Amino acid sequence: MSDIRIEVFPGKYDNDDAYNRVLGYIGQKTYLGGYGFSCGPGPTIIEQFQLSEHYSRFQNAQKIWHFVITFSESWRHQQLLCIGRDISEFFKDSYQVLFGLDTDKKIPHLHFGVNAFSYDPLVPVLDQEKMKEYMLAVQDYLRKAYYPMSVTLQFQRKGC
Repeated sequence: MSDIRIEVFPGKYDNDDAYNRVLGYIGQKTYLGGYGFSCGPGPTIIEQFQLSEHYSRFQNAQKIWHFVITFSESWRHQQLLCIGRDISEFFKDSYQVLFGLDTDKKIPHLHFGVNAFSYDPLVPVLDQEKMKEYMLAVQDYLRKAYYPMSVTLQFQRKGC
């Protein structure tokens, strides 16, 4: 078993409630963070993700990406929140990302929801190939930052 495991959840996330399911699930966590949205009055985070899709000049069936980072042993919550912020920064220049720390299990883990549509209408969608590039970069970052721990990536093809 690896020390740190990244798993991109299979599934198409192409239906109308995809944002509600993923962001609603992550939003129930005790600790949250992310980039590309506002927490103030006005549209909810889910509505802000939907607005990025609405204004995008690109079309894509997949609306959102959902992945989790799990650890083989318990880490301090503050350290995990720093990891969540660091991983979110990979996406922040183009895509909205919400992360939450799940403390309900024996070993805490991080959930991420990344909008497939950029908040910049001219930036192409985050398709499967581009997402895999991001995930490989995240894996490389974690390998370097937490050496000598082993870091695995499970990225299953969507819709297969």
